[in-house]
Amino acid sequence: MNTIILELTEKEAQIYDEVMEKVDETAAFLAELSHSDRLDWLKKHQYPHPISFEREIGGTVYTVNAHFSQDAETPEGKVKRILSQNIAL
Repeated sequence: MNTIILELTEKEAQIYDEVMEKVDETAAFLAELSHSDRLDWLKKHQYPHPISFEREIGGTVYTVNAHFSQDAETPEGKVKRILSQNIAL
């Protein structure tokens, strides 16, 4: 097993702690909801707009649009595929 050690500045550690506290609070809140209420909450709080943006760099405006295929491989499927290719059982 590999171990990764990150050295954070005091400010980065503070931000990390604040984010993790919020994650824990949200997870505890969601755990108390019924399945249907949890789905409603997640639908209400998902980002409603497509992932796209415009940036001006050196007088040129670049437009970036992201599109996701409904037929794309799932993250779980990708992990399983990678593991099966790299681990001899």
